[in-house]
Amino acid sequence: MKIAVISDIHEDIVSLRQAMKKIEKNNCDEIICLGDISGFSVPYYTYIQSRNAHKCLSVIRANCNIIILGNHDLYAIRKVPENDQVFDYPPNWYQLDYYERLEMSSGMLWLYDDDELNPLYSKNDIEFLSSLPEYHILETKTKNILLSHYIYPNLTGSVKEFHTSNYDFLEHLEFIKSKECLYSIVGHAHAEGIYMATEQKIIQKGFKKHCLMAHNSCIVVPAIADSVNKNGFLIFDTDNFEMKAINI
Repeated sequence: MKIAVISDIHEDIVSLRQAMKKIEKNNCDEIICLGDISGFSVPYYTYIQSRNAHKCLSVIRANCNIIILGNHDLYAIRKVPENDQVFDYPPNWYQLDYYERLEMSSGMLWLYDDDELNPLYSKNDIEFLSSLPEYHILETKTKNILLSHYIYPNLTGSVKEFHTSNYDFLEHLEFIKSKECLYSIVGHAHAEGIYMATEQKIIQKGFKKHCLMAHNSCIVVPAIADSVNKNGFLIFDTDNFEMKAINI
């Protein structure tokens, strides 16, 4: 089965539609979305006139078999993470003002208020997003794959951290094993192409083809959103475990 994995759309409807056309040309059987459908941060993106979270979500709902929540999606629906193990959110988290949350979190969390525009979701959009999981286990013929927005213990990416060392992924690789999975696919980092984390090293593959070996690995995929790094998506063949990032 050939699967397309998209992530980090950030309301970029133009890039999302371009990606969907390329996914169709590659004859993919399923499409998976790893979250951050919303999240237009003014300092990082330039497509303010074309941004449209509602249209992006409509396209994803119509085409994706699995949809995972990311940190920006959680903020859009004012929901705290259920599976993140880094910060203990109080029940009234979103009733607190910006400075109260900033002080309580000691600056370790994304707070969004200072640079993120309202995604203008409908009530139906919010209800749908509220029903989505923070991770999913994809079963294949031989190996299971853990799907999440980012890595354990920060599965939704709500904590301000991006990891570049294989040592930073060790806890996540153990989490993968605990869920009886061999591989993990995540987004969040806006990688240029793809890179993989194993217990021994980080492997940079960019937009080149790669065949996974039979040991625990975390695959980090590019963003759909048009920003500093080249944007794209992952094509993953679950029959031969070949994968390649496709530039949009």
